[in-house]
Amino acid sequence: MKRIVVATKRLCIMPQSMEELTILYEKELDLDMKKAYRDMMETMRLLPGKEEWGSNWKINLASGLTIGGIGFKGAPDAEGTIEIGYGIDEEYRGNGYATEAVNGLMKWALEQKGVRCITAQTEPGNDISQKVLLNNGFVRDGYGEEGPLYKITL
Repeated sequence: MKRIVVATKRLCIMPQSMEELTILYEKELDLDMKKAYRDMMETMRLLPGKEEWGSNWKINLASGLTIGGIGFKGAPDAEGTIEIGYGIDEEYRGNGYATEAVNGLMKWALEQKGVRCITAQTEPGNDISQKVLLNNGFVRDGYGEEGPLYKITL
């Protein structure tokens, strides 16, 4: 997989290899996260040479400490749309890290060939996640399978 590093003011964001994701999957106790990692690995297998579009990207502080994950749910579709998902470990929430990580990865994605629109879904009551998207210029665009749907276009 290509070595990609997205650096922001306080964060370093990098896609994980299949090997790293396999280790996460094997150690994970939460069944929902275990399923998410399995889905990511399957997406990566389907995207040889473009695995970054399916991988979990580590969100690291400058110290190297991983504080969360972010990533895409596949490569750009025929219309140039991708979906982003993210999460910050509970003890690091409330510091603006999610907003910064979404902004950094969003800028990277919009520089990639064929990307014209980024979408994201949140759980219906997750006002903080919705605020992260609004702070990054996303606008509400109806309802998706997982909850409120947001998007940003070029």
